[in-house]
Amino acid sequence: MALTFATGLPVASFGLTNVTLSCDDGTSIVTQVDVDTLASLTDAVQAMTLYPAGLSCTLTQSLAVHALGGVASAWPGGGFIVGGGRFQLPCDATGILTYWVNFGLSAHTETDFAGPTRGGTLNLTVPGGQCIPEGHVTSKPTCLTINAEQPKPPDGAWFAYLWSHATQKSGSLSTFPDDFGSGWKDTGNPAKQTIGPDRVVLADASTCPTNGSPDPDGLGSRPILNGNITIHAIE
Repeated sequence: MALTFATGLPVASFGLTNVTLSCDDGTSIVTQVDVDTLASLTDAVQAMTLYPAGLSCTLTQSLAVHALGGVASAWPGGGFIVGGGRFQLPCDATGILTYWVNFGLSAHTETDFAGPTRGGTLNLTVPGGQCIPEGHVTSKPTCLTINAEQPKPPDGAWFAYLWSHATQKSGSLSTFPDDFGSGWKDTGNPAKQTIGPDRVVLADASTCPTNGSPDPDGLGSRPILNGNITIHAIE
């Protein structure tokens, strides 16, 4: 009887925190995360400031409370991805010289399932003083799918695949595709990564809402040398 009544009582969730991610593009994500995901989100938000690409977010948190009992539903492929930082691309075909690309990313599926997004932004900025002139792309993700079939980072890696539409282009990125795909690999909080850094790849196509392409472990993919990616699957 005690257990039956307890299912309706709110209790503190051990090791979980309620977080609200608010970005200056008007989007907001409210969810519940564990300690590792909270640290990873914090790193991602800080990286947006350290490596600016025109997207800024803030993170607020509070103690998570929920009712005892209940059954977890099967993972439907939805969730969110948040990231900030920079990676390198080759200056020419030789690949000897490289240049930095800053990024800022926030995207959330509209429902618990893979597919259309609820707002969000994916920005790319080429800072000045490199082999490639300054450039910038502002884009809006239109489709997001998450592959969380592997162990949760940092024990494994989770993947996200985006399809985005460019709304603003300038400088060296003025010829960037109007619609493009991107693949992202989350290997966990940088302080705990054991299987290498997060990775990203950009392409002119995407399989979203199906997992697989473009492959952040495949041809043309790049390690995220500074910053962090956080992928959170809805369970």
